[in-house]
Amino acid sequence: MENTKRTGFGLKLLKVFLAILVPILFMLLIAALFLKLAGLDPIEEAKNLIVKDQSSSQMQQSASGSSAQIAQLKAENSDQKVTLKRLQSDKNNLTDQVAQLKNQLKQAQNDANDTAKQTKNQNAAARQAVYAQTYKTMDPAKAGAIFSKLSVKQAAKYINLLDDKTKASILENMDVNKAAALTPLLKANTSNASSTSSAGTTSTMTTTTSP
Repeated sequence: MENTKRTGFGLKLLKVFLAILVPILFMLLIAALFLKLAGLDPIEEAKNLIVKDQSSSQMQQSASGSSAQIAQLKAENSDQKVTLKRLQSDKNNLTDQVAQLKNQLKQAQNDANDTAKQTKNQNAAARQAVYAQTYKTMDPAKAGAIFSKLSVKQAAKYINLLDDKTKASILENMDVNKAAALTPLLKANTSNASSTSSAGTTSTMTTTTSP
């Protein structure tokens, strides 16, 4: 009895399958007949449909691949732009640092030059003070003999370091021609003039206030 049930079920399943398959085959045959009447090869058309489906699938895959590549290139381009901006910023910072160092170096050189110039002036002033003190304390006759042996330019340089009184004493003891050539080069001693002026003012005030 079980065998009979199984056989009956199999027959029913076969009938259902045939009921579905027969119409499909019938439609395919009709379609093939229409294609034949239209002058087309059903097999070639089927191949073309399969190829078109494959081509469409490949194009879609290619398009998706291209989209992924474009997205990757855009991301790489964005990263490169960020890197370029950072490098430009670093370059600008280095340029500013170099400019600051140049300014500092220039300022240091100027300070060194000013210090050297000041030291040189101080040394020259010290030497002039020594010369002036030496000739001032020297016997005028000996000083005059020394100045007579110097050139007019050198004699003018050293004698102008002295006060007017010492100048006159030395000129009195020099050769007449040398003294005459030296006279136009004499300069007024400002410190001596100011001292004389101060002394004169003090004397005048003393005289005025005397009863």
